[in-house]
Amino acid sequence: MWKTMISAAALALATFAASTGARAEAKELRVAKQYGLGYIQLMLMEDQKLVEKHAKEAGLGDVKVTWSTFRSSDVMNDALISGNLDFAALGPTGIITIWSRTRGSFDVRAASGLNAMAWTLNVRDPSIKALRDFKPEHRIAVPAVKVSGQATALQIAAAKEWGDKEYEKLDSLTVSLSHPDATAMMAAGKTEIVASFTSPPFADIQLRTPGVRTLMTSDDILGGPVSFNVLATTGKFRNDNPKLYGAFLAALKEATAIVAKDKGAAADAYKRLTNDKSPREDLIAILDAKTTHITTDVLNLGAFTDFMGKVGRLKNPPKDWKAEMLFPEATAR
Repeated sequence: MWKTMISAAALALATFAASTGARAEAKELRVAKQYGLGYIQLMLMEDQKLVEKHAKEAGLGDVKVTWSTFRSSDVMNDALISGNLDFAALGPTGIITIWSRTRGSFDVRAASGLNAMAWTLNVRDPSIKALRDFKPEHRIAVPAVKVSGQATALQIAAAKEWGDKEYEKLDSLTVSLSHPDATAMMAAGKTEIVASFTSPPFADIQLRTPGVRTLMTSDDILGGPVSFNVLATTGKFRNDNPKLYGAFLAALKEATAIVAKDKGAAADAYKRLTNDKSPREDLIAILDAKTTHITTDVLNLGAFTDFMGKVGRLKNPPKDWKAEMLFPEATAR
């Protein structure tokens, strides 16, 4: 009798474990991106339903994927921590900030790189030929003041120009604007926005306006390419949803291979999905540029962690950013 009862209990426990295991993985994946050509892989993943495809191949059945577009990393960081997002495309300062905030709790780290693209500081005032030429009445558009990658790159440039103690010298001139809004204001030419630190293709669109020119790029400031974006998630999501986590990364690798194989097709898809009026040839040229790297490798976040630690913006900078800020599946260089 006891053997029968124990066997029945064991069978019930096994059945429960199997059923809860099957239910454990989420049936909806929530992903956020920002504006611009730098998110082409995510756009392809959404358009071609690549995550859904790989989720089915992993035995997860039908998974709903919800896509959102945010202005900047700071907003997405809050959504990740609050549990309203599963993956977010974050700039370098975005991932550094949330990694630092969530160590020992939510454990947000980079699961993959997305790309490296040079940001461009464009100006429309002919009197501005160097950083020292900005006046108190001038305004510089960045995705988010103080915290975005562009705002931090501007701080790095200011530290080089005036010394580390003056790294915030231009902060009072910055305003938070989305790339599309900043581009519209640069074209209008009648606002206080005289400069925009932006990304492709918005930098190229701005340069079509007579009088707009490039003052410097992030590659000029940082000495080479740094990840424009990484894909970040929480340790909890990764642990609770190993198959869905893997399906997302497999879909990302497939989308990255699609861009590498046919940049013309990628440009066509971008134009169709965003209604961007940029000439197809211009978009292909951006994807082919030496400063553009469509890659899942995470590139040189140390350029930002070193600076943020030096000036006190990061209280406990990583000793080894590759080991501490990335999940094991991510590759870095």
